[in-house]
Formats: sequence, structure tokens, C-alpha cells
Amino acid sequence: MSSKNYPSAETLGTELVAWIAERFASHGVARDHFAVTLHLHAGEGGPVAASFSYRGDVPFYPCSVVKIFYMVALQQAYEDGRLIETPELSRAMHDMIKWSSNMATNYIIDHLSRTTGDLELSAVEMERWVEARENVNLYFHSLGLKELAGINVSQKLMDDERYGREKIYVQRGGNNHNRLSSDAAAVILARIMSGTMISAERSRIMRETLYRPNTKEFRDTPNAQLLAFLGESMPEGARIWSKAGWTGWTGDALASYRRHDALHAVLPGGEAFTLVVFTQGKWPSESLIMLPEIAAKTVALISG
Repeated sequence: MSSKNYPSAETLGTELVAWIAERFASHGVARDHFAVTLHLHAGEGGPVAASFSYRGDVPFYPCSVVKIFYMVALQQAYEDGRLIETPELSRAMHDMIKWSSNMATNYIIDHLSRTTGDLELSAVEMERWVEARENVNLYFHSLGLKELAGINVSQKLMDDERYGREKIYVQRGGNNHNRLSSDAAAVILARIMSGTMISAERSRIMRETLYRPNTKEFRDTPNAQLLAFLGESMPEGARIWSKAGWTGWTGDALASYRRHDALHAVLPGGEAFTLVVFTQGKWPSESLIMLPEIAAKTVALISG
């Protein structure tokens, strides 16, 4: 952050949560319908200087925010030599993050796990398949970050129902959907932005992929993930890196009606912050104003 005086992250975050609860109460948004994690960074590219979390350890179905984790896992596989970068994998990573392609995501998951989906398997084959699909979870758990305890990043992204082995796997134990907390998403995004996720070079590659031009032309591009999300309210001159997620009704109540965003921004005054907001419920999912208004309030509080 620059040399100006800021309210503490706790003061800022507490005011933000109180404002969210009051502003959207008339729409039926209760305090347990959202989670917020805010990191204030020590300047652009700097480490986290202060943090605030409200329900930040609560697991949510993360929608497409989970794609940040698959990008990290892919870069780690390159770093370890377990995968060789190809034009198709590069194209898939770009489309997974920039346009939130589920097909691109599932292509990457197949590479990371060396599995494919759909057709049912024998019991023995299914256990081998599950073990292979769990390797991305094992990687993130091996990092030893408290924010990542209990996450699940093993499932593919579907536009509607699942079938065959994917259906069996997602119902394992009753509910084996992907799950992330806002704290988990924030710690990974903040590390990418400060250059400490895997390596400085791998972090740079991921930052470039997450970057979203703060222009009208890009905002109006289909699947740009700025309009109706946090990035919509970033002021002129701000720079934006983000990955949003959304579901309406999917046919599966455990994965329906969510709207999330994980954003890092550098404001024109030099203030740098990471903001993750997860929401659930029909109105938040369908709302085109909730996340932009939360972002606008955050900017106002940070800018003073």
C-alpha cells in the first residue's frame, strides 16, 4: 500500500460486512448467504500486509473460481516435468481462465489425472480412477496452508447433470462436489499476484492469464467476467486480475444458485488488494448488482 493512512483491515472488513448485510437484507440475503475475504497488499506485487475474513473458512460450491486451482496445478506439473506444455494445453489454460470454458477445464483435468470420464467402471477400476483424480487435491494439501484444509478440487465442471463414473464420483460420501472457502481462493490468488506461487516465473504466467483489460470493449465481450461481477466497479485506471464463477439451476441442488468472484486490483492511487466474495441463494445468483456494489463499497473504503 502507499504511504497514506488506511483503516485497519479488521475495521474496513467489519464495516463492509455490516453494509452488505443491511444493503441486501430486503432481497432475502442473510448473513450466512455470503463470505468475504480481503487482503491488503504492501504495494503492487507486494506481500499481504493485512487481512480480514468473514465466514472465510466456510466451504462453498465454488463454481468456476476453482479453475484458478487447476491453472496452478497445471503450472506445477510443468515445473515438475510431469507434463510438457503443448499448444493445445496452452490454449486450454487460456480459455479456461479468460472465457471460463468448462470443456477446456475438463481437458486439463484429464491431463493432470491421466483419466477420462463418463463410462461406468468395475469396482476395482473405479478405485484406481478415483485415486488418480485425487492427485490435484493431494498437491494442494501438501502445501500445508491452513486455508486449504478440507478443500476439494477433484471434480470436472459440468453445464448440467453428470453421468456414469462422474455421477458416481460426485455422490461419493453423499456430497463430493468441489468445495472451496473464500480464504482458500484468496490465499492462492494473493500468492500468484505477489509472485510466490510455485516460482516468480510461473506466477508471472498465471498473472498474465488472469489479467482482464479494464476497457469497455473487453467488459462487453461475452464471458469477460467483469459485468455483474466485482470487476465491473473498478474505477477507470484500475488494473484487474480475476476469475469469477456462477451457476443458476443445474439440476443438482448442491451445485445450484451461486455467484462468486476472486479479484485482485491495483487502484489508480496504487492501493493493491485481493477480494474474494462467495454468495449462495437464488437472488444473489441472479443479481447483476450485488457483486458490483460490494466491490464499489470496498474501493470507497480503501480509497478513503
